[in-house]
Amino acid sequence: MSAAENGATGMPRAGEHAVVIGASVAGLLAARALSDAYERVTVVERDGLPPVGEGRKAVPQGSHAHVMLASGQRAMEELLPGITTELAAAGAQSCESLREIRFVIAGHELSREAVGADVLLASRPLIEGHIRRRVFALANVRVRERCDAVDLLTSPDGERVTGVRVRDRSGEGRDEPLDADLVVAAGGRAARVPALLEALGFPRPKEDRLAVDLMYVSRRVRLRSGALGHDRLIAIGARPGLPRGVMLIAQEDHWILTVSGYGADHHPPTDEEGYLEFVSTVAPPDVLAAIREAEPLGDLVTHGFPANQRRRYERLKRFPAGLLVAGDAICSFNPLYGQGMSVAALEAIELRRCLERGPHGLAQRFFRAAGKVADQAWEIAVGGDLGLPEVEGRRPLGLRVTNAYVERLLRVAERDPIVAAAFNDVGDLLAPPQRVMAPRVLWRVLRGNLRPAAVAGGTNVGPVAVHPTTRRN
Repeated sequence: MSAAENGATGMPRAGEHAVVIGASVAGLLAARALSDAYERVTVVERDGLPPVGEGRKAVPQGSHAHVMLASGQRAMEELLPGITTELAAAGAQSCESLREIRFVIAGHELSREAVGADVLLASRPLIEGHIRRRVFALANVRVRERCDAVDLLTSPDGERVTGVRVRDRSGEGRDEPLDADLVVAAGGRAARVPALLEALGFPRPKEDRLAVDLMYVSRRVRLRSGALGHDRLIAIGARPGLPRGVMLIAQEDHWILTVSGYGADHHPPTDEEGYLEFVSTVAPPDVLAAIREAEPLGDLVTHGFPANQRRRYERLKRFPAGLLVAGDAICSFNPLYGQGMSVAALEAIELRRCLERGPHGLAQRFFRAAGKVADQAWEIAVGGDLGLPEVEGRRPLGLRVTNAYVERLLRVAERDPIVAAAFNDVGDLLAPPQRVMAPRVLWRVLRGNLRPAAVAGGTNVGPVAVHPTTRRN
């Protein structure tokens, strides 16, 4: 299948060969964008790749709850037309937002009468597997499995990356040069690009980091039919004084139950009795009852997330030509906000737009565009985490004011579907943060807070900050 058959329309040719390091969602979608502009694209992946629907070793978080936000789903569909239908045929479930989604945030359940963009619920292995199948079906894309990218190749003056040195992990371990016009590092948050830049005489990007010490424990379960009514996704999470959460999400033929906690004192236990006791401290009665009578479909699995991390490549004044960074290697967020895959898809859209303008100054243009994509997700995740006093970090006045406004907004969002929908669209990365400060929303928030606030049952998903001053294209 040619690139033209997959939607390329007049894309200028940027070069002969591009290499992507990492067959992550970010790497795969970057390869899709590159396939329109380069004769050949090679994806270098250190592990063997499993069949569609099976998890892979490099994604230990794949066994836990995942959501592709509506913004990410739309971007994925733009890059790979028809993939939403394919996922649905493979068992992914459509979920009407917010009528089939129970969000309890800061103690306030968002109005179920609010209308938001529909969400496709599917496991991470299913989503990633179908993306991988579609990308590797492109005639000009190939994959080198079980192959380490050990170093970058550069021009004699060190100003341009000219390829990558790879080592076959299944053979004799010999190094092999792989020449390329462009290398995209998409190997995750542990990517060695900052150190490689320093070795080449370039500055390292400034790094923002907020430690959260999050631990979550999950298992696949089968619920009794109708146990939760029409709910297909339940998200109830951390609140000040009780930094714990629970998520229950319908998948292909089962549900994923994930419980989480910030800090060692609130890390979920991994024994059966302790696990259920932990759930009982967070879940409302109907959810707890459904979980207690659910059929376990596997063992408890754990994953830790130490910190939100962002590398500010968009602020660098010098950067080697022929190199880009994508996905978690730029920015990785607290997974409880469900942003990672969607941000990767939105970055791939920006990469394709940048390539439409040709390769000159590509890194600077792409990093600026990717930085704008990351801004909103970063502010939501970091602002939300800093809404918990148990998370240590600087809380500037602007953030405190914003979180105070959001708390008032959420009181109104319990009963006002317009306010709830505006908040939900921002969290879905479909609308800029200014949406919750639009005149009709602001008026409803101010008017609604003149009346006694309703008291919502349960706990929350955490205070989510949105910053009205953020600008996005």
